[in-house]
Amino acid sequence: MGPLAAIRIRQIAFIPATMLSLTYWYTALGLWCTAGIIWLTLYTHFLITHVQPVVVLWISALLLGLGYGAVTCLSRFGTVVATLIYIAIITLTGVSLAYLFSGGATIFVIVGIMFSLNALFIFYLNISSGLFRPLIFMAVSGIIAAIVVNSLVASSTLVWIVSMLTVLVWTLITALEKSTLHGYARMLYHSEFSSLSRCALFGALTLYLGIINAVVTLCRYIILMILEILLSFRP
Repeated sequence: MGPLAAIRIRQIAFIPATMLSLTYWYTALGLWCTAGIIWLTLYTHFLITHVQPVVVLWISALLLGLGYGAVTCLSRFGTVVATLIYIAIITLTGVSLAYLFSGGATIFVIVGIMFSLNALFIFYLNISSGLFRPLIFMAVSGIIAAIVVNSLVASSTLVWIVSMLTVLVWTLITALEKSTLHGYARMLYHSEFSSLSRCALFGALTLYLGIINAVVTLCRYIILMILEILLSFRP
């Protein structure tokens, strides 16, 4: 093995701090844009008065499902296409949550703050390797952000609980998607057509859609559990 090959293997053994920091910034930006769309949908009343909620929810569920399926072939997309997919998913998520849970804007702001703090933490301290230290900082910073933001806006008890759970779930998703982010790092070093911004955008899409997959999976288990309970009462 030559020295250049050894250097390349060492480079892809961990995610570059610059790429991981930019991934978290893109994720935070997507979360804040989602919060803005929720707020606009709630306070302009345009969609609420002109569109039936059932129609919006069905279309959003369909497109969000298609959007999550697109993650498996993200590497085939260019930066422009991936950006358009990100914008579409952000918009659909914001509109859907405006009908489902008005406190979603506060929660997305909190998680966005969590990712932005971690982007700064990783960039200035140049920490991209390891698992526990960055994730512990992510969970702690998210909980602190939840306490501060919920206290400032006088959130309800439900928003407090959901925001804390969302912080912990998104931290867990980030840990589970570590191998996917490593794949984008390898793409950055191996493909001449991959740029830092493109790989970071793919990473942000993966992290953003991770929570959607978690919610869909949870709903599926709940539905199956309810069906099993109902079937158990059949003679």
